[in-house]
Amino acid sequence: MRQRCMIAGLLVALSAVAQENAPRPTMTDAALTTDQIAVYRVVLRDYLRGSDGALNLANITEPIDESDASCFKGMDATVMKESVSVVHRIDPSVVADTKIVLVNPDRQQKTIKENDPDNLIRKAVEHGQKVTDEQLDQAVEGALRSGLFQLSEIVFDKEHRHAVVGYRSVCGKLCGNGNTVILTKVGQDWKVAKRCGGWVS
Repeated sequence: MRQRCMIAGLLVALSAVAQENAPRPTMTDAALTTDQIAVYRVVLRDYLRGSDGALNLANITEPIDESDASCFKGMDATVMKESVSVVHRIDPSVVADTKIVLVNPDRQQKTIKENDPDNLIRKAVEHGQKVTDEQLDQAVEGALRSGLFQLSEIVFDKEHRHAVVGYRSVCGKLCGNGNTVILTKVGQDWKVAKRCGGWVS
């Protein structure tokens, strides 16, 4: 289990390095469409099931991760290319009537670094400082409260009946999870059909 967590942490770190070196996507001035807003709201509601509903959501999207080809069967190549090169601002209507707070992702990343439980663990390991269970619990709670949730761009199929969107939640070096969600439009409503490419660290 520990080895799996270390591997997942390494993958997250490598992904971050790759994203830093990747060309920056263009911020579009286009507002989110009704369908995009609906898809994001369904994904957030699905993710928060069973929690108190509080979340720090990045106020801009990020390009979708195309690494799991099984998630994108039947998707139009032109739309895929656009989804990698463009990002949107998250419309406040995405989080209306929720406890979700829109945040600047760069500023929130700094808060995550300050509240990372790894800081406390390093003090114990490298400097021999005593760390109590209570301190560790408080550090983990603080990390979870300051975590950042990011939504990807959405890829729709040609008929606009299926959508793929990714998300990731990060609250420290070894604290995070993510998934890619496939949704289907049933009547006028979007429903989660399945997930693929999930990870936890």
